[in-house]
Amino acid sequence: MRNGHRKGLGARAGNANAAMDSLAHLLRKRERSVQEARKRLREKGYEAEAVSCTVSRALACGLLDDERFARGYIKGKLSLGWGRRRIEQELYRFGIATKNIEGYPDAFFADDEQLEAALIASSKHRSRSKNPRQAAYRFLVSKGYSSSIASAALRMTEVLQVS
Repeated sequence: MRNGHRKGLGARAGNANAAMDSLAHLLRKRERSVQEARKRLREKGYEAEAVSCTVSRALACGLLDDERFARGYIKGKLSLGWGRRRIEQELYRFGIATKNIEGYPDAFFADDEQLEAALIASSKHRSRSKNPRQAAYRFLVSKGYSSSIASAALRMTEVLQVS
């Protein structure tokens, strides 16, 4: 019985080591949130205990860090022209509460920068809609810009077109 018990512990330790190897492989591709790491390890078939142990080890040694992930994610999506609301929705999907990100939202979203990004996005948007202004508004809101930023960008675009 003792040997069987030891064998079981060894198998569990091996499972946790294999899970850590899998996680390290995932993290070489890109940063992951804690929730995403847990989900991916479960999808790979690791037992809950191995997943929990692996995530704890990764957090302790700094391989996983939700704030670091969020900062990088926000910067990347801002460079793609995403708005605040869409970024917040995606962070929520990754299991990250924005209240846990230091300096959020002021450190990331200045109204003038969001307005400039919305202007750029709207200038690239082409629509065959009967109401192109409404289509452009829907486009900007779908990119995550607030209604006030979307409206201001469209007003500015109209003023620039009249000039």
